[in-house]
Amino acid sequence: MARPRTTFGKLQRDQAKRAKARAKQEDRLARRAERADAEPDDHGPTENQEALLAQFARLHEDLADGRISIDEFEERQDDLRQRLRVD
Repeated sequence: MARPRTTFGKLQRDQAKRAKARAKQEDRLARRAERADAEPDDHGPTENQEALLAQFARLHEDLADGRISIDEFEERQDDLRQRLRVD
């Protein structure tokens, strides 16, 4: 007994699935390339990480002693976090 042929509708669904998978893969590759372009270069000047950690400690002391406001603390903390490298 012969196998029944695949219907035209099934062929269209399979082609649509393959096209959708191909589009998703291209999108993933494009996003990966954008992320790679957006990442900063590691070849730039590096700051002394120990000095940054010491600045973090002083910043927390300043907040605890009331020398700076919470808003200033958060701004300076964000700046230090951006400059800190975690390996």
